[in-house]
Amino acid sequence: MDISSNSFLQRYQRIVSLKNSILCVGLDPALPSQRSKVTMKDDDRLSFMRNIILDVAPHTSAIKMNRQFLIGLTADEIRSLNILIHQNDMVSIIDHKLSDIDTSNESAIFWFKEEGFDAFTFSPFGVNIEQASLLAHQKNLGIIVLTILSNPEAIFYKIAQLEDKPIYLYIAERCKKARVDGFWIGNSEHIDSKDIGRIRERIGDNVLAMVPLYGKQHLIVKSAIYHYDSKSMISVSGPIIYSDDVANKAEEYKLLLNGFRNEMEERRSKQ
Repeated sequence: MDISSNSFLQRYQRIVSLKNSILCVGLDPALPSQRSKVTMKDDDRLSFMRNIILDVAPHTSAIKMNRQFLIGLTADEIRSLNILIHQNDMVSIIDHKLSDIDTSNESAIFWFKEEGFDAFTFSPFGVNIEQASLLAHQKNLGIIVLTILSNPEAIFYKIAQLEDKPIYLYIAERCKKARVDGFWIGNSEHIDSKDIGRIRERIGDNVLAMVPLYGKQHLIVKSAIYHYDSKSMISVSGPIIYSDDVANKAEEYKLLLNGFRNEMEERRSKQ
């Protein structure tokens, strides 16, 4: 894939090199009235998010905000968060899971740029990956396409086939043609660590591999790091942002992931 020096992937890799971190913090603030546990202490989302950004910045290369947790905030408020993220040398991703017809996607991508994001997640339900990628790159935004999610029902994308291949691999092939910037793969029992390698065979090396880290489910994470190293991005949300010591917890995860990177580098050297 031919990418410019200002591509999302290269910007991210420069920050990874600067901070020695492939950690992405998921900034998903839940109100106390929203659910019974694992929430903010009050309703001030902006202050909560600003404090998290500043606390994790020394240990983190990326911030990912889930759109469902931003509903109710204005474009100006979201933009102010992204300014703070950029001031602290991180890239910002809107986890929007965009999936619509081209004219609607164009509108959403316009607003992603206005809000100050660097990249967005895209759900390929409409199979219009090529046009979405083109629209993203016209706005100098990265596009990260979902292959399989972590929810159990998403096993459909492995057991159902399209053009004689599992749907998630069909998506990966379309992603390569569309020249997307990255792919997202979930982390759960219906996903095998070998799936990263299978996707790599179809999509290539010069993309971002984005994976969530849940508890002790490390096999998928290690596989992403083995295949993509500094082009991998590992997302952690609740255990960091709801910790009593956010900065320390972010550092713990950074060191954990760097331990995985060292382990996978040793494994690659023995191949």
